[in-house]
Amino acid sequence: MATQFSWTQQWYPISPLSYLDTSCPTPVTLLGKKLVIWRDKNHKWIVMDDVCPHKLVQLSMGSINEDGNLMCRHHGWCFNSEGKCTKIPMLAGSQVEATACDSFRSKITTYPTQVTQELLWVWPDNSATAFEDCNLKHPAILSDLSESEFDISSIPWSMIEVPAGYTVSVESTFDPAHAEFLHEGIETFSPKMAVPMQNFIAVGEISAEGGFTLKHQGYNLLNKDMDAIRRFIPPCCNSTIYRYPNGEITLLQAYFIPTQPGYCRYIVKYIAQHNSGKKNFLLSILPKDLQIALQHLSTYKLNDQDLSAMHSQEVNQSSIDKKWQNAYFLPAPSDVGIITFRKWLDEFAGGHPAWQMGVEKSLTKLKDEQLYDRWHRHTKHCPSCRKSMILLDKARFFGNINTLIFALLTLVFILIGIPLKLVLLSTVIAVLSLLFSYISDDMRQLFVSSIPKRSLPLVKLYQSNEKLT
Repeated sequence: MATQFSWTQQWYPISPLSYLDTSCPTPVTLLGKKLVIWRDKNHKWIVMDDVCPHKLVQLSMGSINEDGNLMCRHHGWCFNSEGKCTKIPMLAGSQVEATACDSFRSKITTYPTQVTQELLWVWPDNSATAFEDCNLKHPAILSDLSESEFDISSIPWSMIEVPAGYTVSVESTFDPAHAEFLHEGIETFSPKMAVPMQNFIAVGEISAEGGFTLKHQGYNLLNKDMDAIRRFIPPCCNSTIYRYPNGEITLLQAYFIPTQPGYCRYIVKYIAQHNSGKKNFLLSILPKDLQIALQHLSTYKLNDQDLSAMHSQEVNQSSIDKKWQNAYFLPAPSDVGIITFRKWLDEFAGGHPAWQMGVEKSLTKLKDEQLYDRWHRHTKHCPSCRKSMILLDKARFFGNINTLIFALLTLVFILIGIPLKLVLLSTVIAVLSLLFSYISDDMRQLFVSSIPKRSLPLVKLYQSNEKLT
């Protein structure tokens, strides 16, 4: 049995299939490594390094060509599902092209993939034996409940990527005692409902590959008599099962994927047996996509509360030169989950994820709001542009006032019986004034950011590619 945990020789669920676009590549980060996901002509999902060997441009900016290969946006170099370069347009048809395509320098590293549980999994090891090694291990899937207890497959996965690190994210899932305090005001959560946790223990063996299992009782007046089992299977698999005296069961399936320092991707599904068969009528008549979107909206407040706590925790930890044993004070039985996870991390996994070498020293990737900002890049320095913004502000105000005046005038004309031609004239002026205000507002945005003010906040770099870059 392995005594040390390898972070790279593991299967990671990188995305639900429902979140992937089959028509274009998708960028993703895992353990600090930039990867690109795409589907070839044989409908197989490919994961490879997100860098073109020509000039190091991200391949995820590119497209999938008519041959089913990935084409770099920069100079049109093409790569097949094995990472081999198949085309260099500036050398088209020459012997030099064939030689360059056969060179090891034009080849891109690809990684083993598989689809399980409607999730795309990747094995992020770039060793020569990776495709053989990955067959020796199965993905750490969550299968603690039988299909007779839950129709697990009918519940869709939800995915978010949060500005909170892997360690605090996983640690939080083994700390249920925070719920009554941090989530006060959501559903029944309240400090008044909290009860001390009892019998919070680690059961069975704790190992590098097997992880650990925890058992405990409730933490509030409503669930104090329930029995909970929490299981962690490295590197990122978490399951939580609550069993109540009345026979009801709730299940949380979660994967915490370490993307880069300070960030973590969550892929989760939550199932409650007592309400799995009940549906809100009004919700059920809405389109399915809208139903899912409304459900996701309902989770934002709880997520925001978790993020506020985890971020403050990480900031404080970064300023304290102490190990967690000395930085934390964990005297309560409810802290057993935190202690167990931290001990596993220290004893078997080096204390933290094994980030790609140099990732913490690399250039920080900017968010789109920063990358496509125009105000700080130019406008605030340019008198002409600043004056233009002021002028557009005045034009927008003038348009709004005109719209109001002529809309009211139209109403007055109708009430006092003014000829129809004047009614139509005032109506047209009101509409044109509104359009003028609308255009002025959109033009003003052009001085602020490349991201449009209306519709989806996506930067359309090409007509054929409307994805965020």
